[in-house]
Amino acid sequence: MFILMILFIALIFTTIFASFTYFINDYIRRDMTSQLELAVQDIEVRYYSEIMTRIPQSISYQAIRVDGEIFYQRVRRVNYEQIFRMIMYYIRETNSKSEVNLILYGEEDYKRLFPNDNELLNLADMDNLMRLVRLNGLKEADKIYNIANAHGSYYLTNINLGKLFGEVFNGIYIAFYISTEKYDEFIANIYFMLLVILIAATAFTLAYVIFISRSISKPIKKLCGFADEIGRGNFKRNEYAFKDRELIDLNRRMNETARKLEINDEDQKIFFQNVSHELKTPLMSIKGYAEGIKYGIFSSENEKSEASNIIIEESDRLNELVANLLYISKIDSSKQAETENFVSTSLGSILEDCADKLRGVLINSQNIGAQEKNISINHPKRAIYIKCDEESLIRAIINIMANCLRYAKTTVYVDYYESADKIVLNIKDDGAGIDEQDLPNIFKRFYKGKGGKHGIGLSIAKSIIEQHGVHITAGNRKDCSGAEFIIEFKQE
Repeated sequence: MFILMILFIALIFTTIFASFTYFINDYIRRDMTSQLELAVQDIEVRYYSEIMTRIPQSISYQAIRVDGEIFYQRVRRVNYEQIFRMIMYYIRETNSKSEVNLILYGEEDYKRLFPNDNELLNLADMDNLMRLVRLNGLKEADKIYNIANAHGSYYLTNINLGKLFGEVFNGIYIAFYISTEKYDEFIANIYFMLLVILIAATAFTLAYVIFISRSISKPIKKLCGFADEIGRGNFKRNEYAFKDRELIDLNRRMNETARKLEINDEDQKIFFQNVSHELKTPLMSIKGYAEGIKYGIFSSENEKSEASNIIIEESDRLNELVANLLYISKIDSSKQAETENFVSTSLGSILEDCADKLRGVLINSQNIGAQEKNISINHPKRAIYIKCDEESLIRAIINIMANCLRYAKTTVYVDYYESADKIVLNIKDDGAGIDEQDLPNIFKRFYKGKGGKHGIGLSIAKSIIEQHGVHITAGNRKDCSGAEFIIEFKQE
């Protein structure tokens, strides 16, 4: 986090530095250019009206003897100091804030003609500028140059006095220049201030990140410890109090997860206990009768035959129990049915198929003289279709019908019909009904009511039906005695 914050601050300050440098340099360029252009324009405007009439100059004659004869030639005498001061005066008069300075120099050797006062502190700098002008050929008039030397940066332009004021001034140039020294100092101060701000911001960010990191890492360490406890099988909920909403929500979810894991762990323990008990009983019975046959405890043929029948019955019971346990494992490994395997099937044909299978079992298992039981299906006038995994749904309905047959006196009634946006399947019997204390637990695994078998059938039925996204409820009939199961399918 600290590195990201530092990178973010560095990006912001780099942008500020770059933007400031660009805009200040642009401002300096425009300001310097404007001052130089105004200075040149001012001199050119005052050319005929004032300057030409006031520039001090003189022409004298000098005697020369040639072959014994005396000749006189004109000699130009120009007062450079007065030219310098006059031009400076006009520049300052026009703009009192102008920072333009000037140098008079000769065209041939770029020699500084004025100023030549040794008391001026910038003469060496002027000579340096003249050297740069000579070396780089920066003599073109009306063009502004940006040059730099050891003393700083300058903006410079030239005026040809001979071209402006006549041949008397041929070979004499004026270099107007402005130093950027004050701006350089200003920029250096701004950079220093920005650097101080950057250091302060970095220090503040470091302190802030350390504070935030500790405030986050401390509760996270607590939650990590809580997660480790859950991993070790300790599902006791914590009572941590956090300030951040996200951490409060995370802690609440972890507590809820611990609660669900505790319930699941308890269910698993109960499940294995019940499985052990259910497997132990038939296995002990099979072992006991097998040992009785082996060691001759059952001597007569009738006793042996009865013992063999019990072994077969317990083996069938054990086989059915194992099959149900395997199916439960299959259901648990796939919490949601694969809807792509669903097909549109007639609900009536599914119910008839279930009834036919149960009727065959019912005929084989009914005792002679016992009251006959049957299954009655009430089909609607129009066929009703549902999308389902036919094989698993048949298993679920058979389990419910078998449960009803076990407790019914004579008949199990099956009705199905369309109602609004759903299809309702109603399975009920005419038995004694379900005890009120058994109703909340009827779909729990291995929960057996009075006369129950394994306590697995209804839990399997509920799991299959819920995998289909269907709702199932169990209760007692209101019109008469008996149990009632209602399954509500979504209408396609």
